[in-house]
Amino acid sequence: MKKLFFTIIIFCLGSKISFACDLTFVNFGDKPDKFLENQFALPVKDDFNGETIVIPSNVVCPNNKTIENTMIEYLFVDNQLVLITLMRAYVNDTAIMDFTMNKYGKFNLPKGKSKKDWFGSQTWEIGNNLILYVRADTEVGPAEVLEISNVLYLQKLYDWRGKVAEWSESQQ
Repeated sequence: MKKLFFTIIIFCLGSKISFACDLTFVNFGDKPDKFLENQFALPVKDDFNGETIVIPSNVVCPNNKTIENTMIEYLFVDNQLVLITLMRAYVNDTAIMDFTMNKYGKFNLPKGKSKKDWFGSQTWEIGNNLILYVRADTEVGPAEVLEISNVLYLQKLYDWRGKVAEWSESQQ
């Protein structure tokens, strides 16, 4: 009986830790309704049936200091969630890399390269979710991006990006 009790306590404690920052508290395909009452959510609609809701990481992940001061973008196309993006630029740390590796799994860096000196990208799948992590060197400093998408909504995302790219090219 004691063993069962301790197992349940350990499971509950482990669950709290793993859910401390659940970026996908809105399921892919869901409507943006969960954001409507949040005073920190900033919705931005576009002309391509897209709506991006920007929200500070400390609202979604209040106990996660790793990605503090990072904005999270939720992209809805045709009123369905298709993409979650975290971007952190011009800060010389690996906060999003650390978060990504802790939350979605570690990936190998080249031998002899420290996290701060590595630039590149990694892509992998977890269930139906596609995880893309990028660390790039820009003229004004390093930038990190984490994108989470879902195979069931990729076509909507690709179509939306195609419309945005077509419009962008027409503006040049």
